[in-house]
Amino acid sequence: MRIKVFVLQLIIGVCLSAAYAATASPEGWVDTVALPDVEVSVSRIQRPATQQQMQLTVIDSRLLSETQALTPKEISSLVPNIYMPDYGSAMTSSIYIRGLGSRINEPVMGMVVDGIPLLDKNMYDHTMQDVKRIELLHGPQGSLYGRNSPAGVMEIRTIQPLDLTAPLIRGMVSYATANSVKAQASYYQPVTNHFGWSIAGRYQRTDGFYTNAFNGSRVDYGQQAGGKLTLDGKAGDHWRLTGSVYADWVKQGAFPYASVATSKIAYNRTGAYERMTVMPAMRALFMQDGWRLQLTGSYQFLRDNMLMDQDYTPADIFTLRQTQTQHNGTLDGLLQAPKPCDWYDWALGISTFVKSNAMQAPVTFMREGIDELILGNANRGIQKVFPDDSICISNTTLPIPSIFDLLNAGAAVYHQSHFHFGNWHINAGVRIDYEHTRMNYLSTADLDYRFTMIMSDFEHVHTEIKGTKTANYIQVLPRLAVSYNDTWGTVYGYAAKGYKAGGYNPQIFSTITQNQVMTDMAADMGMHLDMADPRYSNVDITAYRPETDWTFELGTHLLPAEGLKIDVDVFHIQCFDQQVTVFPNGKTTGRMMANAARSRVWGAEAALHYRWQYGDWQGMADASYGFTDARFIRFDDGMGNYAGNVIPYAPRHTAHALVQAGYRIGQPWLYAVAASARVNVVGPVYWNEQNDCRQTPYALLGANITLDWKYAQLELWGRNLTGTQYDVFYFRSMGNDFLQRGKPRELGATVRFEI
Repeated sequence: MRIKVFVLQLIIGVCLSAAYAATASPEGWVDTVALPDVEVSVSRIQRPATQQQMQLTVIDSRLLSETQALTPKEISSLVPNIYMPDYGSAMTSSIYIRGLGSRINEPVMGMVVDGIPLLDKNMYDHTMQDVKRIELLHGPQGSLYGRNSPAGVMEIRTIQPLDLTAPLIRGMVSYATANSVKAQASYYQPVTNHFGWSIAGRYQRTDGFYTNAFNGSRVDYGQQAGGKLTLDGKAGDHWRLTGSVYADWVKQGAFPYASVATSKIAYNRTGAYERMTVMPAMRALFMQDGWRLQLTGSYQFLRDNMLMDQDYTPADIFTLRQTQTQHNGTLDGLLQAPKPCDWYDWALGISTFVKSNAMQAPVTFMREGIDELILGNANRGIQKVFPDDSICISNTTLPIPSIFDLLNAGAAVYHQSHFHFGNWHINAGVRIDYEHTRMNYLSTADLDYRFTMIMSDFEHVHTEIKGTKTANYIQVLPRLAVSYNDTWGTVYGYAAKGYKAGGYNPQIFSTITQNQVMTDMAADMGMHLDMADPRYSNVDITAYRPETDWTFELGTHLLPAEGLKIDVDVFHIQCFDQQVTVFPNGKTTGRMMANAARSRVWGAEAALHYRWQYGDWQGMADASYGFTDARFIRFDDGMGNYAGNVIPYAPRHTAHALVQAGYRIGQPWLYAVAASARVNVVGPVYWNEQNDCRQTPYALLGANITLDWKYAQLELWGRNLTGTQYDVFYFRSMGNDFLQRGKPRELGATVRFEI
């Protein structure tokens, strides 16, 4: 209650102070940042958005403010054919674009922040601050960005100190449903025309929306804090150097998964997630006589700790604690030369990275888990031969420590040639990626058992699985695009290849070790145990190859009137060696990533962006629609043939519409007022390969009212105003079905200020 009163007092106080201080009205009253949201795209090869030979969604600071979007997951609702559901935890950054995606391991979309690629998708779910523009590049970006961008790249661009000509203080305070508080503050100081610096900080917390019926506690409580320090300078007339240090900390409850049978979240062990990220980065830009050299480098540190009740039930079966310590680095360079002639220019780039992950993932079987998963499986076979005898285990718990040392390292060279003949443009690019991947593993178990037929006392069995797996991959990623540009817009077509990296999946190790424990126990008795599925006793199944796809797209960017832009495209994707999650038969504990499928996708996208001003009135309309028909051509996981079925987890339809209008009052007591309404439509979403379970289409309604003063804005907003009930995730574990409900109605107030 004290927090609620404090936040309300703070919001009222800031608004009143800003109102009394307002003596003049700034230009551009809806978006008071003194920065135009210029439509240029692709930091590696810069061209106007309307001339891009692909679909490109540009989200500026004004649209971010209207939708209260502070994370990439919230931004995804504004983009056609992209679905980043908010479920599980901040570690769970599952992304589905144009019908393709993955629940675990490698993503289908790359994320780049101020020119720095984020190497691990565990970093994707972060709170953004001082964003001036976000660009979502649709389709494969392999020729420029390489690995893990077969469906697109999200470029996030933030304000830099030398973008400004005067000091700036920015801030935001928000209070919303579930006692959710968000606060951000930043200071920008351009000291001279050649040097500036900035510092930013943020904090947020929430009581959460979901309750664990087992103990009455909130499941998804949490808090997050972070900040950024930036130094921005120009060395002479040709160099610009920007250095930054970014830090982010998350601590939250996690995994609000409800049983389909009971519709309740009810489990007895803790679910939680904590993460610390630190990322120093350096960017350099050199320009002289038509030469342009971009250099970027970063060190990315990530340490996290996840606790999970893996059976998600009140029964005491088994738990998982997973910790990761990552030391990652990137280094990229791109050279663009002066045009050798009027109709040709080129660019050449190199890229390197290393990703080192020390992971520990101990699974602990509780007494009920030992009885059900180990003794149950073993005794069913033994009692067919010896019906009056059984195996007993004296352990009250059975820890299975698993330690993994994972390494991915790679290098790439890429080239693009651009030919210009009148209104015709031809772009040809190719990238060659080399990647080395390695996994050192050690998984052990110790138990004391007795076979009642022949043993009078318990004997000790030690199981150990230890070794190293390595693999090397080379990918050649071509792209060819043709476009026709005129004053009315652009028509384009392209063909391009993208890929998701291969590697190793430690998440199946609990099943492998569990099977090996039973095998060692049988061998200790002089017996041979036949596994129901011997594949899950072999470490080789942890490996998966790269997934590749070819995309063919036709589209247009149209400019039919001032302030109006229309984008339309159709596309076809052929996906090979598709990485899919496979669950072993029965009540097992792990899941496998396998190249078990091939698929195809047909789809289309349309987007409209319109901004207008008439006297003291101004407004905008933003709308988009995406359709995908994504189906397996081949997929047989050993339990069924799903050829022809819809690929699960990716929605068939996505739609977004926002209308905003504002009026300039121009008085010290209130400079302007604006209102907006928006709706998002998603679905259907199939939850499994059998296509017998799905989320039907649903719509979420939101609205904003904004009061604008000279130095501040007050926004009253709501999400899911109709209280629509919907699900964002479904899965099966140990023969039980679980789902997560979407967030209920949210109401809030936000104050933004700039001085």
